[in-house]
Amino acid sequence: MGTEIINRDADEFSIMFMDEARDGMTTDLGVVHGITKITLGHGETSFTDGSLYIHIDGDATKVGISELSFNSTFVTAYAFAELSAGLMRSGCDAQTGDGEIVLIVLMDSDMPDSTLARAGITATEAITAAVQDLGLAYGGEPASGSVRQTIVTVRYKGSGMYLRGAGKHTKLGELIGRSSTEAVKASAAENGLSIVNRMSLMEIMNGYGYDQDRIFSLSGTEDYSAFLAKILDKDSDPRAVASLSAAIHIYNESRWGLVDEGTATEAAIGILRVGMCEPVRGKDLLETLASTVARYFAGC
Repeated sequence: MGTEIINRDADEFSIMFMDEARDGMTTDLGVVHGITKITLGHGETSFTDGSLYIHIDGDATKVGISELSFNSTFVTAYAFAELSAGLMRSGCDAQTGDGEIVLIVLMDSDMPDSTLARAGITATEAITAAVQDLGLAYGGEPASGSVRQTIVTVRYKGSGMYLRGAGKHTKLGELIGRSSTEAVKASAAENGLSIVNRMSLMEIMNGYGYDQDRIFSLSGTEDYSAFLAKILDKDSDPRAVASLSAAIHIYNESRWGLVDEGTATEAAIGILRVGMCEPVRGKDLLETLASTVARYFAGC
C-alpha cells in the first residue's frame, strides 16, 4: 500500500507514506488533506505540515495491525486499545476514565468524502463488535466502546480505483470491519486483555457491578482471606465459567424484554445447577447469579 512503519517504540508509533500524500477524516480534527505521516504518541493531537499526530496514553509498541485484501483492494487497520478500564455503552451516563481506543483505517482506494465518513461508521461498528466479542460489560449490559475513541479513515487520491460504498453490504466495508476488529483485539491482548483472561467468574461479575467485596458479602462466610484463596482456585473453572456465561446471556435477554424474568430465572437456575451448584435465589435474576457464584466460591 506504499506505507512503511518508520518508528515503533514505547513513545511513538509512526507510519510514513512513501509515494503520495493521503487525505483523511478524523473524529478529532475533521477532514485533513496532504497527510505524509501519521504518528501515535504522547504529545497533543494535531496536524501540521502533513504530519498527523494522534495522542495516546499507553505504550506505543502495543499497536495491533491487520491487513486484508480482496483482488486489488487493500485495507490496513492500526489500533491501540486499552480496555481494562473506562468502558462505556452508548446512551449511558457520561463519564470519564482511562479507557482508550485509537483506530486508523488505511484504504488504498480513492473515494468521496461521504464514503470516507461511512468507512468511519463501519470502523465504529467494528470496535463495538470487538468489545462485545471480548465479553466486556458496562452498567450490567454489554459495552459498546471506551470512554475515549479516535477514528481516522484515510483514502489514497492517487489510486486508479474509485469506490463509493464502505457499508457492511460492500466488500470494502467487509475488509474494514474484519481488519478493524482484528486490530482492536490484537492491541487489547497486548495490553493484557484477551478472551483467554476473560475466562473468569469474577471478570464476568465485575462487568455487572459485583466486585470481590460484594460477592463475599453474599457468600455466607466470614473468613475473607480464605474466600479470596477459593476465588483463585475456582475462578477459571471451565464448566462454571460456561454456565455463568450462558446464564448472563439469559439475563441480558430478560433485560432486553425478549423473555420474561420468571422464565429467564428458571432457565438460568437450571444451567447453574448443572454447572456450579444449587442456585441461591436473590431478589432478582442478577442477584441470583451473584449469590450462586458467591456460594460456589464458598464451597456449596
